[in-house]
Amino acid sequence: MPRVLLFPAYLASEYLVRRPLGYLTVAAEQGEWIEELKDIFTFGPNDTIGIIPTALFDFGFRASVGVYIFYDDLFFPGNELRVHAATGGIDWLRLTIADRIPLDGRAYLKLRGEADTRPDWLFAGIGPRSLGRDWARYAAHSIQGSATVHVDFDAFSFVEAYTGAKAVDFDDICCEPTVGWRVANGRYPLPPAFDTGYTAYRIGARAALDSRRPRPERGHGVRLELSGEHAADLERPLQSRWLRYGGTLGGFVDLTGHERIVSLVLSATFADPLGTAEVPFTELVELGGGAPMHGFREGRLRGRSAAAATLEYRYPIWAFLDGTVQVAAGNVFSEHLRDFELDLLRMSFVLGLRTSSSRDHSFDFLIGSATETFEQGAGLQELRLMVGASRGF
Repeated sequence: MPRVLLFPAYLASEYLVRRPLGYLTVAAEQGEWIEELKDIFTFGPNDTIGIIPTALFDFGFRASVGVYIFYDDLFFPGNELRVHAATGGIDWLRLTIADRIPLDGRAYLKLRGEADTRPDWLFAGIGPRSLGRDWARYAAHSIQGSATVHVDFDAFSFVEAYTGAKAVDFDDICCEPTVGWRVANGRYPLPPAFDTGYTAYRIGARAALDSRRPRPERGHGVRLELSGEHAADLERPLQSRWLRYGGTLGGFVDLTGHERIVSLVLSATFADPLGTAEVPFTELVELGGGAPMHGFREGRLRGRSAAAATLEYRYPIWAFLDGTVQVAAGNVFSEHLRDFELDLLRMSFVLGLRTSSSRDHSFDFLIGSATETFEQGAGLQELRLMVGASRGF
């Protein structure tokens, strides 16, 4: 039975991803494409400076183009400057700047700032029974800054603490179903803080313990990651305060000793108000997008808590390119998973690839789909296609 269930994923992985990319990578190696591209986009002593064009297409959102700039050893050895600017039109703009300052061989201080305005964000309600057909658009304008101290203990184990501030305003937009229009027609209540925005000061920490070893050793291991954050709206700090916390536990088995890895990752995340005001809707727990359940678009699932289980098969395609096949089950729920039921779970399916050579910038290709809850019939109601460059700093 497991072979029957996984056979469609195997066919798609083998004939739509691995074999075509195998032919492409052989041609690239023979033609020395990588060296030629490196010569075009990097310069300076030891290629420490780079200017790379970027583009991103995520089905259901505006396509964007931009430029990624890196400058290693700026001013002194080990200092790393990263800049990413992107646009999807005159009303879709984003600028991210980060500087990693080494403290010693295993620690660094990261200073990061970002300004962003977009008219194409997605909202479909809060809680486990939200419906895909109730999607609406809204615009958000934000500016934020943070400082993070990060310490590595092992190859994949670390602890970090951070503090920062973020100011956000929201607006309705024209020409599409808007959040205000859905609210006026009774599809759901006005999302918390949608009409007021918020200015949050936050302080938090993350830690990970990981038993895996770097390549070329086998990828067996266990990973535990925990996080916690306290935040308050500076405009009404007594009424609007909240906690966000959660964790993930994953097990990894290298089937062949050559990075063909099967993993099972369990995750749970929570957002709790500490004052009389509700948690702003963009500070609630999310699934989809870059969070677990990648078959859902960003913003589709929001709630006070979330739980998900992800089964993944990851395999190398090239020296710096990995393929992935994922099946996940989960959903968002009310506080502390109070209304968790098997009938309220959703499914997410993903097939894709990602470059693995840089922690700051990657090329991603993702095809995904997702379902309504089992209670609602578990029909496929989401199609996600994402192609392009993403930044991770």
